This record gives sequence, structure tokens and C-alpha cells, in this order.
Amino acid sequence: MAKLKGAKKAAFLKRMALGRKKARTVKKTPTRKRKTSTTKRKTTPLRRAAPRKRTMVKRRSSIRRVARRGSKGIGSSLKTGIIGDVVKGIGAGSLITLVMSRVAPGSSITPIASTGAAFLTGGIVGGAANLILTGGLGQLGGMFGGSASAPQQEFGV
Repeated sequence: MAKLKGAKKAAFLKRMALGRKKARTVKKTPTRKRKTSTTKRKTTPLRRAAPRKRTMVKRRSSIRRVARRGSKGIGSSLKTGIIGDVVKGIGAGSLITLVMSRVAPGSSITPIASTGAAFLTGGIVGGAANLILTGGLGQLGGMFGGSASAPQQEFGV
């Protein structure tokens, strides 16, 4: 066998040394479980980019709102306040009068039913408006024994 020199000799010796070593036995230790920390970590809120302000959109919508507010029609004024109660009372009274004329024509209950409906829907204001429109309290007297507004005539001999 030829004599080895330099790097070849070193590599040979290294291989020989590895072959002579016996396998090391690794001592196995049981795995340790660590306790989790009980202190809560501080949460930092996510920083989100603020949405861009669209100022022109706001300006347009406010202009439209003001324009709508100024142009309230007659229909909306008839639905609110005292005028609304009057309209509701008269409407309900006339509707009940129409229904009663179809169901029981010439009934003596019709004026009371229409006035009651007007009071229920329009309150005191609606009931009073319906009474005034239909002829006052005289029309209610027909149920209680004749018309209160009709003058009595005397016949002389």
C-alpha cells in the first residue's frame, strides 16, 4: 500500500476514525409540558385606513333635502294637524253613510253611525266637523222621536 500524504491522508484517517467509533446511545428524557402564561396579552387594534371623505356627495344630498323640504304639496298639509283630523272625520263619516245607504237604506241609525265613525277616526275635531257638515245636531234628533229643528204647526178651526 502506497503511503498517503497531505489532504488524502487526512481524509483517509477521518474515514477510519468514523468507522472505529461505536454508536452513541442517546439518553431519552421525558418531554416536559410547560404551563401557559395566565396573563392576558395586550391586544392592539388594527389600524385601518380611514375612508376618503366625499364632500361633494354630502353637499348634493343636503341640497336635494332642502329642495324637497321646501316643496311640500297640498296633500301632506291635509294629512297633519287639525286639518288632517277634519279630513279624516269627514271622510269616515261619508264612507259610513255610503255603506249604510247600501246595506240599510233609510235607516235611523245612519247619522249616529257616521258621527261615531268620524269621532273615532278624527277625534273631537273630526266628529264636530262631520256634524257641522251633515246638518248639526238636528239630524241626530230623528232617532229620538222626530226632528228637533222642524217647527210645530197649529191648525185652528
